Amino acid sequence: MEKLFYTVDRIEGSYAIIEDKEENIINVEIINIKGNLKEGDVLYKKDGLYFIDEEETRKRSEEINNLLKGLWED
Repeated sequence: MEKLFYTVDRIEGSYAIIEDKEENIINVEIINIKGNLKEGDVLYKKDGLYFIDEEETRKRSEEINNLLKGLWED
């Protein structure tokens, strides 16, 4: 089974607003997320809890930075 990933869009109070690859928005209580959560983190769900996928977060961050770098170069 393919691992499903979710991206943290924002944090509002005690909820993380996350988005799946189909751009569905899901509100998750922060107590159900393990780790030091921040906007832009990539999560996966296991046994009813969400976990930060550090490697996938780093990979996506690098991809975005490379895309942005191309926008600012002459």
